[in-house]
Order: sequence, then structure tokens, then C-alpha cells
Amino acid sequence: MTRACMHTRCIRYVLRCRACSEVGVRCHHAPEGPSMRLRLALIASLLLCTSLSVSAQASGAATTAPCIGVVLGGGGARGAAHIGVLEVLEREHIPVCRVAGTSMGSIVGGLYAAGYTPAEMHSIITSLDWNDLFSDDPARMEMPMRRKDADYRYLLNFEVGYKNGHIITPAGVVQGQKLLLLLRRLLISTWDVHDFDNLSIPFRAVATDIVAGKPVVFGSGDLALAIRSSMSVPGAFAPTYVDDKLLVDGGLMDNVPIDVMRDMGAQKLIVVDVGSPLLKREQLSNPVAVLNQMVSALMDEKTQRQLNTLGPDDILIKPELGDMSASEFNRGEEAIKIGRAAAEAALPRLRELAVAPDQWQQFVASHRQRQFDPALVSFLKVDAAHTDTAKYVEERLAKDVGKPFDPQKLEAQIGSIYGRGNYQQIDYHLQQDDNQRGLLIIPRDKPWGPVYGKVGFQLDDDFQGRSEYLLSGELTATNVNRYGAEWRNTLWAGRIGGLASEFYQPFGQGASAYVMPSLLFRNEDIPFFDDSGNHQLAEYRVKRRSAGLEGGWSPTSTWRLLASVTRGSDNGDLRIGIPSASVPSGDTGNNIIFPPSQTSEYSVVRVGTDWDSLDNAQFPSRGAHVNLYYDMYRPFLGGRQEGDVARLVADWVPDLWPQNGRYRLLLGLRASSALDNTKFFEAQSFLGGFLNLSGYSERSLYGNQSALARAVLYRRTGRMDAIFSTPVYIGASLEAGNTWHDKNDVQLNSLIYAGSMFLGIQTPLGPLFFGYGYAQGGHNSIYLTFGSLLRPQL
Repeated sequence: MTRACMHTRCIRYVLRCRACSEVGVRCHHAPEGPSMRLRLALIASLLLCTSLSVSAQASGAATTAPCIGVVLGGGGARGAAHIGVLEVLEREHIPVCRVAGTSMGSIVGGLYAAGYTPAEMHSIITSLDWNDLFSDDPARMEMPMRRKDADYRYLLNFEVGYKNGHIITPAGVVQGQKLLLLLRRLLISTWDVHDFDNLSIPFRAVATDIVAGKPVVFGSGDLALAIRSSMSVPGAFAPTYVDDKLLVDGGLMDNVPIDVMRDMGAQKLIVVDVGSPLLKREQLSNPVAVLNQMVSALMDEKTQRQLNTLGPDDILIKPELGDMSASEFNRGEEAIKIGRAAAEAALPRLRELAVAPDQWQQFVASHRQRQFDPALVSFLKVDAAHTDTAKYVEERLAKDVGKPFDPQKLEAQIGSIYGRGNYQQIDYHLQQDDNQRGLLIIPRDKPWGPVYGKVGFQLDDDFQGRSEYLLSGELTATNVNRYGAEWRNTLWAGRIGGLASEFYQPFGQGASAYVMPSLLFRNEDIPFFDDSGNHQLAEYRVKRRSAGLEGGWSPTSTWRLLASVTRGSDNGDLRIGIPSASVPSGDTGNNIIFPPSQTSEYSVVRVGTDWDSLDNAQFPSRGAHVNLYYDMYRPFLGGRQEGDVARLVADWVPDLWPQNGRYRLLLGLRASSALDNTKFFEAQSFLGGFLNLSGYSERSLYGNQSALARAVLYRRTGRMDAIFSTPVYIGASLEAGNTWHDKNDVQLNSLIYAGSMFLGIQTPLGPLFFGYGYAQGGHNSIYLTFGSLLRPQL
């Protein structure tokens, strides 16, 4: 008798004893020899089974490729070379089964693990506006109007905080707000993935616990936050807070995480090292360079220890990035090309890891982004653990509940809230609650607040004996209540001295309305020239005291309506000159604007509107800025002046050269009119100075009526795509305008024509201008001035 063997690869016949039914050696009976036919069949079956078994084993060895782990090191902008390496791996059909990365390597590795192709990452890296990404604030046009107002107060874009009796500075130049939101959007398909082994490719990111001085390896949790933590370059990017740990860049402890990849179980490694080389002796010429070299040397020593663990089956790729610095993100295309060339130089060894077409197709089918359904936002929650304005944030975003989730729209809305300037970071998470999906908003107030300080500087010198300076200091207490109130106080010293205080309280849906009581104590030097503007006759110190209440409504980030009432007094003390010199020859005295030793009491109601869509308040490239006010002076609340004054300030930068951002044209208009021709100090307006009839001294022309039109053409020099650079501009202006004491004198033939040429530099202290101005009649001046190109009045 015979029975079939249960081997999966063959059908083998074995002999069964007819006497006891046992098989083979278990039978004790005399064997009954099989027939010749059966013997031949048995031999053939054994040969067939052996052949098939060997074939199956050989086939199995061919289809089981080794697990290839890719290690992507840190290096800042140099890390774009990783994309070039991955492009070659995909082209050569080399599947990756594990990815680990540090810093920039964690960004590239995380995106690849989430299903992005190298081609998609190539497009992302080379199309990003890195200048914008490394600025936490949203685009200026999206900022709230109140934040835009600060751009016209000559303040530096750096603040310090006061908390618990100590002055505190930010922990990083960049807080990483836009970078985190970008990662959220790019990785939105992984919003419900908490175990990084469940990504299309298992992934690890490395950060550093700066308190404990130890590496932190992320294998689970929040993917976007893990990547953001991994590239928190100390001093440049602010640290992140994860599970009560203060995390910075992983490169400090493990810049090329080969050990992490070993722990992940990879059998063969492809390691890409893009670290910056150490500086040469002649480059160590300052303390900052020496400090950076010390840190780089320690990182380099740890990296070399990791590289020494590589075995003969591992492949090390070091792209020849030369002098490319870690901050030159604008050279991404070049770095990718260099990375591709480095991988192609290793092709003989890389091709040993290639797989058959059917296996490659299996990898491609599994390596893709997860499907994401932008469901309705059913609920909104605001985490109040790290903010005092949770209610304010909730009111600003509540209107999106019940609408489809749109990450780009949410980014813009969060950016607008962040633009208030009170937050270190505003993050969000998608949440699933039973069958509903909603949003969790996580605002984090600045840890160096809630009281912030800024300083500012302004200088004017006409090289003809007249120079002025202005120092400004601003102290703002934010989050005074849960509705987002703030209390701002400004101090001046120099040509203006004094104090201004205002309490800003937003309210209403979206916090679009506000009320603002204010106080002002201000002394200002005002020169008094003859009617020609050639000779200074006197100088007054005008003391202004006022109290006011303003209310307004700003339905969008570019537009505001306002109304205010102010009660004040102006007193002009003559400091230089004699009283009789204040009266021009032949004048009856009606043009005296500063009554000596007298006080001008006034009460005024103002209605107006503001529009501000400029992309930059110093050297704008597009947008417009318009202030239109109507002031009604009336004898109430103790005021004595009476008259109506209309004022217009308008600047427009048309986008005439969208393909060439070097050239820009600023068109401006200033106009003021005392409609009933009443002559009192508050109705006066002034012209003169750089770009305000260049060639004349500052505020050397005054009158009840004034007008100025100007066109300013300027060109940016140097590299446009450089991220950390000092923009330099050369420009020229054409101007026409005048001031008049009487409406009947306003005529086109009385306009004064002027022009200027200048060099402008965007310095850390603000825009610096050096220029020459000439005005009709032989007026000319050389100017050195700090301040905005728009020349706003304080």
C-alpha cells in the first residue's frame, strides 16, 4: 500500500507494509519488494521532489531582498541633497524599508516615509519661499490693522519681555510658527497615525533633550511636531516642548543616526552625510565663528564615531557640497543636483540592492500617501493650558465650525491671530470624537511675556547745521483679560519727548470691533521758517496734552473704520528767536501759528477710514496704504477752536514688474485742507525734508492748505533669493507740492518741483537713507536719515 506525503512542493509515494500497515523502518515484517514499475516510480518521485524543493529554496532566496535602511543626516540647507540621493534610489529600483533622519534629514525622511515621492519633494523644496518661511509673522497684508500701525512708529523688529521680575529675551530668532504649520499641511494625511511604524515606511526622527543632554528618538506620537523638534537649531529656531521635555536640534547628539537605524533592524544601510566641514584657521576671525567651530567640532567627532561602525555591506554617500552653508536654502536645486551626482558615483554598489520589476511595483504600490477625507469640522476646542486668551482665539475661529476642513484657510486664520504678536506658537490637531471630527487649537503665549518692550531710533541730518534724533521705547502689557485686551505705553526722547498710553479692547464676533481710551503728554520741537522756507526765524517747544476715546471696526485685515473724540490743549513756548520774528514781513499776524505764552484749547471729533495692503512698510513691492480723516473742531468740553479739516495720506505700489522684483515704483499723495480757512495750530500741516519736497529742511513749509505728489522709483541690488542678507536699494524721486495760508492761493502754477537720488539700506536698526535732494529755487540738501520710505508722521 502507498500514501501521499504532505510536503507542499511534491507528491511523494512511500511504501506501506501490507501485513502491519507500518511505513519504512517501523515495520518488523519481512519486506515485500515492490514491483519494478513501482521502484522506478519511487525513484522518479524522489528525484522530482528533490529538484522541486531545491528550486523552491533558490526562488525564495531571490525574492527575499535584504531590509535596506536609509540614514539621512543633518546639515540645514545642505540636506536638500538627500532628495537627489532618493531620486537615484527610485530610478534604480532600490526599495527602502526603514528611514531615520536628523534635522533636515528628518524633514526629507519624514516626507518620504509618509508617501511623498522624491519628485514631489523636489518640487516642494525648490518652490518654497524660504524668506517667508523663516519669518514667523504672516504676510503683512494678513496682519491685523493694529499690528500694522506699529510699522509706522520707527520701532526695531526685536522685543524683550518682562516676567517675574526678570527681563527675558526670545529663545530663538525664529519661533518656527510657519514651519510647523507647513509640516501640518504636508503631513495632513497622517493625522491619525501615532505609531511611525505604520507609515508607508517605518520612520524615526532624532532630537535632543537640551535639559538632560541626551538624544530623543521619536518612533511614535505627533509626526509633524517630531520633525519640527528634530530641526530646532539652537539660537536660530526656538526649542519645542514635547512631553515636558525641552527639545532642540538632534544634530547636537546624533547628527547621522546610524545607531538608530541598527535598532530598527535594517540589514544593509545607505548613509547620507551632508554635515558642514570645519572652518579653516583664517575663517576663525571672531568669537561667533570660534563658538560655532567648537560646537561643530563636537558634532563632527560624534558623527565620525557613528561612521566608523559601518560594515562592508553598508554604503556611505557624502555629497560634495563645497562651501554651501547650512543657511543657503535658496540653493536647494543645486544641492539636489549634487546629491544626485554623489549617488550616481556609488551606482556599482547601489545596483547590487536593486530588485526585480514585480518586487519594485509592490514597493511603489505600498509607498504612497494615505487617503485623506476633508470632513466637516463638527466641533472646535481651544487648549487653555498655555494661554490667557483662549476665549479670544475661540471667537476668531468659531465661524468655521460646520464647514469642510481646509488646512490652507486655517493657516491663514491662525496667521492672522498670530499676527497680533502675543503668541510664541499656535498649533492645531484634528480630533476624532465618536463619529465626529473636529479641531483642537493649541495657542502658546510667549514665555518671555506678557509684558513686552521694543525700542526705536530715528535720525535726520541735512548737513547744513540742522540735525534731529528721536529715541522711542514701547512697553506693552498683553492678554490683560481673556478677551485679548492690551495696554500700550510709548516713551519718546529727542525732538519729541513725552508719553502716550492707550488701552485697546477688542470685542464682537471675530474680535473685529474695538474701543480704545488714550492719554497723551508730548513735547515737540517745531521750527518756524519764513514764507520762502529759506531762513529759520524761530523754534517752538509745543506741549500737547490730550485725552481721547476711539472706537472702530475692522472687518478685514486691510480695512478699518473709526470714530474718536479728543479733548486737548497745545502750548507753544518760544525757545529760539524773538516773538516779533514769528510774524513774516507785511503780515498782519494771522499766520502766527504758536501764540507765545498762550494755550490753544481744542475738542475734536474725528471720523475716518484706513486701508493698508502693503507687503512691506519700509521698502514695499506692492499694495496700498490710505488714511482719510475728517476732523471737526467744535467748542464743547471746554474746547475753543472751531473748524473742519480734511486730511489724506495715500501711497500705492503697483505691481508693474511681476517677473522682475528688483524694480518698484511708489506713487504717493499728501493733502490737507482747513475747509473754512480757519487759522489755528491744529489745522496746520508741514512739508519739507527727504521725499517731502526734497531739498528743503524738515518741516520748513507750513500752512492751512497743503498738497504733495511724488513718484519714487527704486531698485534692489544683490541676490534676490538670499535669505539672510542686507537688502540695498538705489532710487530717485520726483516731487511736486506746496503749502498755502489761504485757499485762494492754491494754484497749480504755485507748485514747487523737487527731486532726489538716494541709497537705501535695510539695517537691523531700520531703513537707512543717504541721499541728495534739490528743489526749485536753488534749495538743496544732503540727507542722512533713518526711517520708512513712506516717511510717516508720528
